[in-house]
Amino acid sequence: MAFDPTAYTTFSYREYRFSDSRFEATFHYQLAGGSVTPLDFTETVQFTPGIADRVDTPRLESLLALLGAVLGLSYYKLAAPDEYVIEQPGLTREAEEYLALLISEGMAEFAYRNGFSVPLQPAIINKAAGVASAWPEASWREHTGDPIVPIGGGKDSVVSVELLHHHRLHPIQFAVNANPTIHRVARASGHPLVTAKRTIDPRLLELNTEGGLNGHVPVTAMNSLIALCQSRILDGGPVVMSNESSASDSTLEVDGWSINHQWSKSWEAEKALHDVLGPQAGLRPEHYFSLLRPFSELRIAGAYANYSQYHRVATSCNRAYRLDAGDVSWCGECDKCRFVYLVLSAYLSPQALRGIFGRDLLDEPEQIPGYEELLGLARHKPFECVGTEAESLVALSVAARRQDWSQHRVVAHFDQVIPGLSDVHDDLEHQVWAASENSATLPAGYREAQGALR
Repeated sequence: MAFDPTAYTTFSYREYRFSDSRFEATFHYQLAGGSVTPLDFTETVQFTPGIADRVDTPRLESLLALLGAVLGLSYYKLAAPDEYVIEQPGLTREAEEYLALLISEGMAEFAYRNGFSVPLQPAIINKAAGVASAWPEASWREHTGDPIVPIGGGKDSVVSVELLHHHRLHPIQFAVNANPTIHRVARASGHPLVTAKRTIDPRLLELNTEGGLNGHVPVTAMNSLIALCQSRILDGGPVVMSNESSASDSTLEVDGWSINHQWSKSWEAEKALHDVLGPQAGLRPEHYFSLLRPFSELRIAGAYANYSQYHRVATSCNRAYRLDAGDVSWCGECDKCRFVYLVLSAYLSPQALRGIFGRDLLDEPEQIPGYEELLGLARHKPFECVGTEAESLVALSVAARRQDWSQHRVVAHFDQVIPGLSDVHDDLEHQVWAASENSATLPAGYREAQGALR
């Protein structure tokens, strides 16, 4: 029988349970409607175990309560009903506001691509609301363990790990559902890798094929909270993300509403998480921040270009993870591949990039329509984690000025199409290269590490 999303009017976050012997959290959800049998879902997150008497249990429990609400969005989106009901105790008013923001902003793309009015604004009904815990102010001195650095196998987190390493901050790499690429990148760094395993309810995938709604959810917010929970289990230091200034750039505007594929990586999302971590779990902004926040993708690519030990093992291509690609790390056909190839061309030779990608994307005319989207010459920027149109234009301008790239067919095409490509306006170059002021205040050692990229 086909799944009818319109038959479900309420989504409920029922409860979470945590096993302190297995270090496993279990989350329970339900979709319900007046004329249909309720659907129940269970998800688990298995953490790397810590030492029992060093686990920061009070903060962990409060973070898990919030994590459950956010993970629930993967199931909420099957029908996107008008009510999101919270039955799990322990969520503050600030947590409710954070959840509402994740739905309206972090799921704006989902709403747009599924034909909803943007934004989604369900009623958040907290049936278990009570008096919030009175947290003592968490000082930075209480959490000075080694930093937890989420990695995805791509260039940005490589740069964060290397910056921390060179400033003797001993990064602990962290991944949710680590794949072979992540393990290879972690080994190349020489620093330890800690993992968590997220297991979604198999019924979710079944319902997606039977008519359930599907689309983008704020995965970075989910993985950030999983990392924060892991840090409290290990009595670790701050969670250090690798989100750049470019992530705050919207993908498109619809009726005055900004839709950003990367919203949960944006500065706005980072600030929103800061705002909830204090009331919800007694944590300060120093416990969660992005080391790369002031910098553009183009600037970060310049740093990554110097770390040749990663070039044959890392990939930022999401499609390659989904394909049975063997040792192929880059599909060469997606927007992410095109963008990363372009920004790296500002620093590396054609021969070096052919060695990384296995082909020359800037010498393949069939890539031109994809580059038109990245450059802002088509309908809108792709729904993908790519940099700004200005970054793409500046990178292409650099390639047009380089003898080793200028005659490549994609570069030569745009050199004819875009007037003055090889002489991009100074203000635009400054906009791309300058460090943004939108950034958290970092602890001293981390300020020095970040400063190495300025």
